[in-house]
Amino acid sequence: MRSWLLASAVAILALVPLHAGGQASGSGKPAPDMKGATPRLPNGKPSFAGIWSTTRRADITRQLANHPTGHVPELPYTAWGKQQWDGYDPVKKGDYAGSCLPFGFPRSLYGPHQTQIIQDNDYMVFLFEQNTMFHIVPTDGRTFTPDLPASWYGESIGRWDGDTLIIETRNMNGYIKLDTAGHPLSDQAKLTQTYKRPNFGTIEHTMTVDDPKTYTKPFTITNTWPMEPWGTVIMEYSCMEGNIDNLLNGTITPWRPPE
Repeated sequence: MRSWLLASAVAILALVPLHAGGQASGSGKPAPDMKGATPRLPNGKPSFAGIWSTTRRADITRQLANHPTGHVPELPYTAWGKQQWDGYDPVKKGDYAGSCLPFGFPRSLYGPHQTQIIQDNDYMVFLFEQNTMFHIVPTDGRTFTPDLPASWYGESIGRWDGDTLIIETRNMNGYIKLDTAGHPLSDQAKLTQTYKRPNFGTIEHTMTVDDPKTYTKPFTITNTWPMEPWGTVIMEYSCMEGNIDNLLNGTITPWRPPE
């Protein structure tokens, strides 16, 4: 573990608003059986709607007690990818998350806050408590948009393989990281996720990273997400609230895109 990771973690934690974190609502509706049947959309496909405890992976190479096989112990870097990893120093150079910029799809899912999914036959919408960000995934059979400008989350398209939803993401801007530890991605990266819902209260999730500029071969991260306690609601996350002084006075180093 690098010596600066602790300092980095402290800096990033300073950005977490005091009121962030899902809270229980007073809806009074009885909790469903979490081992019960998988809910279905009108078209018969599984619905992934709900508020989920997506797996916290601050470092995708570290084993978690509840996911003994979900980590990737060694990443197959290219020379360029290793240079990016070795040169990542959020304390001295800043980190885009520390400057309240969008986290990107992987870091939003692997962050410390829950994710709400809203879904119908044609769209799957991710509402991330992290930074109060959203990401819309069409599942209506369309293809990727030609000449779409690159972005932090990229463009995602979903397709079905039986009861498994496959989401492919392309056209990311090359600035995002896979996790808080800073494992890199380039603008050539393609992410392929699978979603399965074996029962009411569980999502089985994988993310395959295919980035030939950064890694010599693809690799896959696996997780199982439980549903948040029934009645949880996601809260707004105002990244700048109470933290703008940390950026202005240099407590947190402002991030700037690499040349």
